[in-house]
Amino acid sequence: MKNSFNLKISFLVGVLTFIVALMVGFYSNYISTQQLEVNSGESLLKLSKRVNDILDREMLERFREIRFAASLPIMTDENSSINEKRELIQKIKDNYNHHEWIGYALLDGTVEVGTNGYLEGKNVKARPWHPNGLNGPYIGDVHDALLLAKLLPNNSGEAIYFSDVAFPVINKNGKTLGVLCTHLTWQWTRDVIRSIQKEHGVEIFLLSKDGLILVGPENTERSNISDISLNVAQLLKTDEESFKILNWNDNVKYLTASSVSKGFEEYKGFSWKVIVRQPVDEAFKIAHKNTSLILLISVFLGILGAIIGIIISNKISKPLNKLNQIVDDITNNKEVKFLKNVSNDEIGKLHNALENLYKNLIEESKDKKNAQIKVELSLKIFEQALEGIIICDKNNNIILVNRAFTQITGYELNDIYGKNPSILNSGLQNQEFYENMWNRLRKDGKWDGHLKNKRKDGTIYDEYLKISTLKDRKDEIVNYLATFNSGF
Repeated sequence: MKNSFNLKISFLVGVLTFIVALMVGFYSNYISTQQLEVNSGESLLKLSKRVNDILDREMLERFREIRFAASLPIMTDENSSINEKRELIQKIKDNYNHHEWIGYALLDGTVEVGTNGYLEGKNVKARPWHPNGLNGPYIGDVHDALLLAKLLPNNSGEAIYFSDVAFPVINKNGKTLGVLCTHLTWQWTRDVIRSIQKEHGVEIFLLSKDGLILVGPENTERSNISDISLNVAQLLKTDEESFKILNWNDNVKYLTASSVSKGFEEYKGFSWKVIVRQPVDEAFKIAHKNTSLILLISVFLGILGAIIGIIISNKISKPLNKLNQIVDDITNNKEVKFLKNVSNDEIGKLHNALENLYKNLIEESKDKKNAQIKVELSLKIFEQALEGIIICDKNNNIILVNRAFTQITGYELNDIYGKNPSILNSGLQNQEFYENMWNRLRKDGKWDGHLKNKRKDGTIYDEYLKISTLKDRKDEIVNYLATFNSGF
């Protein structure tokens, strides 16, 4: 019994501790995984916004460079020579490699000077930057330049694209003399994006407002994003910043974040969209590592907790086993040995309660035994008394008689049980006699006197009768007790 109890409670505590540890581990793992996934998504979104911010700031700097150059005296003074102007724009190009070509066109669209002599004498008034540049500052979106593309060297092996920045050249009298324009090479944008891609292990797509891929991995440039993944194009068609897990056309799930350029200060931007994607397995690699680590720790803590639980349960079950032995001894009426110097905890209190209960049971048992002896003695006296005894209930109906009653009257208990003692009335006492008897009985609680009664066989006998009332704590009558003798 003892070993069985120890085994059960140890097993139960061990299993429960192990389960609780695992549940806590799994829950912690779930919460941490969810948080890490959110953190990964927010990290990609921040990277997307960072790329947009870099591009916007770079475009603003190019904007300011051309604005400054267009305001220089060499450009605004009509007396400046062509060589002076050529020398100025060539220095700008040579010092800032993001300028692929800088040119100054007159009002009629004729290119007066161009870096490296490109397009000089050519008319460019059909190009958007010339008419727009005459009216004010102009920044053009990314485009091809077929003529310059043939003239300019291309060592990158990739298609050449440009973004135009143009400013009107105005003299000190406010007269517009022409337009200073730069074709910004798109290679600097590729370099920025690819550097960030390599640093963070991600893939970045730069899209124009209509979804054209301006910069992208694996020869995706100049394709529309819907050609790459219709699913992504549909889900990311709004300008809202977001990150989602998306299924691209190669059936690989990517954590995908996107943000839209809003420009920076004077540069208002072209609503370029930067999409950053990373395979889910790679994006959540840290989360997966943490998952394995947390689960491993949970199993270890579960086993450790189970061992500790078993040790504690054994310590707890020891006094419980002793209490169990005490209960068994009480149940089997064996000699009971209670403990000494018990602890003051719940188990100690239970032990003391058992001890007090046992002592009370012993005392109660003694009291019951004494009471039983008294009851048996009273019954013997009742049965062996020489006087007849009648006990009635509160309604004066006979409920018990003794042997002397039967010997005197001839009535057995079965003959008169539940009947009124008036069954013994001989009719020799008048009504006044009985009224006086009951008045005195009600008043004093007792009565005695001589009268003649009738036996079962009809014979008359003399008796000396005593009647008393038995009352409860509320002073209400519960029984009538009558004793009598017949004088024989």
